[in-house]
Amino acid sequence: MKPQKRNSREWESMLKLIASDIDGTLLQNGKRELSLQAVEQIKQLKEMGILFAAASGRQYAVLRNLFEPVKDDIAYICENGAMVVYKGKILHKDVFERALAEEMAHSILNREDMEIIVSGEKSYYIQPKRKAFADYMLQTVKGKVAVVDDIFKVKEDILKISMYRESGLEEMLPYWKKLFGSQATVVTSGHAWLDMMPMSADKGKGIRVLQKHFLISADACAAFGDNLNDLEMLHEVTYSFAVSNAKEEVKETAKYETERVETVLEKIIQQGGNWNE
Repeated sequence: MKPQKRNSREWESMLKLIASDIDGTLLQNGKRELSLQAVEQIKQLKEMGILFAAASGRQYAVLRNLFEPVKDDIAYICENGAMVVYKGKILHKDVFERALAEEMAHSILNREDMEIIVSGEKSYYIQPKRKAFADYMLQTVKGKVAVVDDIFKVKEDILKISMYRESGLEEMLPYWKKLFGSQATVVTSGHAWLDMMPMSADKGKGIRVLQKHFLISADACAAFGDNLNDLEMLHEVTYSFAVSNAKEEVKETAKYETERVETVLEKIIQQGGNWNE
C-alpha cells in the first residue's frame, strides 16, 4: 500500500517536536514510573517522525533511567534547561562562574533547614545535613549521586545549584530571587525544591536549542507543564498545555488544558500528527 501524499497545508500543520515536563505533569500524584501508555506513545511518535523531549529539573542520568525503554529515542532538556542532550551528544550547556556558585552554596549551607544539591555534568553532589536526605537522594532520586564532605571541592562545571526542604520552599522564592535573581534564573521546581541556574538557562532555551538543531519552527511544537519553571518553555511553542493540577499562572500562560499528557498524545497519534485535524 502506497503512503498517502499530504498537501502543503497538511505538512505545515504537522507536529515535529513535543516536550513535556516530568514531575507533576507526565508523572502525577507522586508516581515515579512512566505509564506503559506513555512509553508506547513515544515509540509511535518516533515512527511518525515526531521527536519527544523530556524537559525537567532532573539530571541527564536520572532521566535516562526513567525513560529506559525509549532512552535513545528522545531528546533531553535537563537541569531546567542548563543542558540539552540528544543521542548522547551535548547540544548545549550553561555553567556558573565559580565565584557565584560558591556564594550561592555558602548561603544555602548557612541555612540549617535546607539541603544543598550541586549539579555537575556527570553527577549530583550533596553535603547532607541529615541522613534522611542522603537516603532520599541515593535511594529515591537515584541517578548519579556523590556524597561529599566539602561541596567546595567539587571540580566539575556547575550547571545548577538546588536547595531542598521537605516541608516546602515555594514561599521562599521571593527571598532567593532577591538574593540572586539579578545573577541567575531562580525557580521553584516542585513543592520541596528550588533551583538556581545560570541566567541564560531555562526550559525555553532548551526548546530553542532543539528547534535550531532540527530546523523546527514553533508552529510545529507542543509542550506540557505544571509549574513556574515551565513558563518559558510554554512561550516557545505554538501549542502549549497546562495539566489540570498546574499552578494558575501556568494555566493562564498555556493555550490549552488537559487532565493528562497521554490524552493529548493519543489524539495527536490518531490524527497522524496533523494538528489541524
